Amino acid sequence: MNGEMNKVKGALLIVIILVSIISLGMGSGKNAINTPKEKSVWPPPPYEPKIEFIQSIKRPDDIGIKKGFFRKVWEFIAGKKVEEITKPFGITTDDKGRLYITDTASLSVHIFDLTNEKYTLIEGTKSSRFASPISVGTDKDGNIFVSDSVLRGVYVFSSDGKYLRDIGTKDAFQRPTGIAIDRAAGLIYIVDTLACKIHVYTTDGQYKFSFGEKGNGNGQFNFPTFITIARDGNLYVSDTLNFRVQCFDKNGKFILKFGKLGNGTGDMANPRGIALDSDGNIYVVDSIFEAVQVFDRQGQLLLVFGRSGIRSGEFAIPSGIYIDQNNKIYIADSYNSRVQVFKYLKAADTKVHGTKGTEK
Repeated sequence: MNGEMNKVKGALLIVIILVSIISLGMGSGKNAINTPKEKSVWPPPPYEPKIEFIQSIKRPDDIGIKKGFFRKVWEFIAGKKVEEITKPFGITTDDKGRLYITDTASLSVHIFDLTNEKYTLIEGTKSSRFASPISVGTDKDGNIFVSDSVLRGVYVFSSDGKYLRDIGTKDAFQRPTGIAIDRAAGLIYIVDTLACKIHVYTTDGQYKFSFGEKGNGNGQFNFPTFITIARDGNLYVSDTLNFRVQCFDKNGKFILKFGKLGNGTGDMANPRGIALDSDGNIYVVDSIFEAVQVFDRQGQLLLVFGRSGIRSGEFAIPSGIYIDQNNKIYIADSYNSRVQVFKYLKAADTKVHGTKGTEK
């Protein structure tokens, strides 16, 4: 018996030594991922930069969350899955420094607390696990809203991840995808991709109104996906298979549109995530071009950044985007299994010739 125990202890000691050596050989994962060899900026020199790459986030230790030595050893022995992003899709932040990321591969919502260096996970409601979590948003009370396109629902959780309620009835949505929350007004705007509509509810679940229908005219949609709210309350919608962006007032009245199908600068192939910086510039992620195009409020192209690849500032089928109040830009780089963080630099103005939006 003692001999068997000694063998187990010996084997465990060997594992501990091996893990120690591996850890020393690999060095810091955080530094390897987050520290580029040189600054990546757009446009490149000699032009004055407007966008700067900051870091990538893939796993908790990328924001400073470190695991203890013995926890690492136990996870190595037990074969526990590493907590990391697999296929990020929707993304948002709140005013407490938390980053929320839907993951359509791990069927969960990752929550990275950038201020307190903590990590948590939401995997579904009390009765069911997520089947296809698409977008995420938060209200003024810190409640978390998640759309699931397969379960055809929008679900509300408390700030600590406890399930609270659903938005809408069981058959309210055909395929809910993008969501945007007007925190001041207490309203949530929900993109229903299959119905080609935008549904509007209060954040406590009261139905208000809907707008849109299938088509290619002003105010009509062809499988829209993402939505965002400007500081003035206007709504910007990625009208994906009409290959354009449409702008509406808070009541759903059409204001303008820009974009068309093509492969030229300012054209669109698959517009997805959409967001605005503090100057009202509109950022549109195109998952086929694997780049981000930046337009002014009239639809005039200002700048393009990103390209296909795995390095900093390169993308593989990106999807969601969010810009916080400090002009930090978070982009879900879906097939690179990471979120890339950039910064909008307000000092420069580098307009590039592009296509203008057409007003009604």
